[in-house]
Amino acid sequence: MSEPDTSGPDTTGPDTRGQANALRILGGTADDYDRIVDLSTGGLDARWKEWMLERMRAHPAAPTQVLDLASGTGILSFLILEAFPECHLTGVDLQEDYQAVARGRSEQRGLADRTTWIHNAVEDAVLPEATYDLVTTCYIPKYADRPLLAENLWRWCAPGARLVLHDFAHPKHPGVDRYLFKQHQLWLTKVRKSHPHWVGCFENLYDVVKASTWNTDFGPLLEAAGFVDVSLTELNHGTAAVLEARKPS
Repeated sequence: MSEPDTSGPDTTGPDTRGQANALRILGGTADDYDRIVDLSTGGLDARWKEWMLERMRAHPAAPTQVLDLASGTGILSFLILEAFPECHLTGVDLQEDYQAVARGRSEQRGLADRTTWIHNAVEDAVLPEATYDLVTTCYIPKYADRPLLAENLWRWCAPGARLVLHDFAHPKHPGVDRYLFKQHQLWLTKVRKSHPHWVGCFENLYDVVKASTWNTDFGPLLEAAGFVDVSLTELNHGTAAVLEARKPS
């Protein structure tokens, strides 16, 4: 297996708007990311990740090579490493300070030999082909260049590989939408007062999620790339979703 390119993010691709936006809104937030993501979701982030792990465990064959895209500080990464003690995990993230946190944690926990951390955009990281038997991500599909990502996922995945991809979604029910909007406004007021360095992330998040079509367009893009068993599961009244797929063996 060839060694991955661990150089910095390449922003020369066909659509770097999502990459630039992610850099802008998340810069300087690594130190308290774990706490903020828990508070801002009312603890749902942990429940969503546990649900993802349940889907991963449901497969009869444990993964050996895991690719965690937008791995951040490693919240999901380390849950996977604990759940599957024989696997090696490669985490790719655009935020260098987030990667520093994840790398430090892997060293502290004695997991440095089971992890590879790559600083790059998830769409155009240079990774070995036909290698990964499980690919995961949280909170990136709404920002990603999805046509490019779908093509690259096909190249990176080994035969039989599974995808478990999670992000926020906009609820269809008007009552849930009204509740979500109100909660967002309350949270944004709190952030402006107590966590001003997070304002850039949250001030437009409701609008970004509402405008994104990831939960309707990404599945067909994966099917067009060759993936099968594509399914979308809505979580918590449609405020989040998990997209799953499989590369044929």
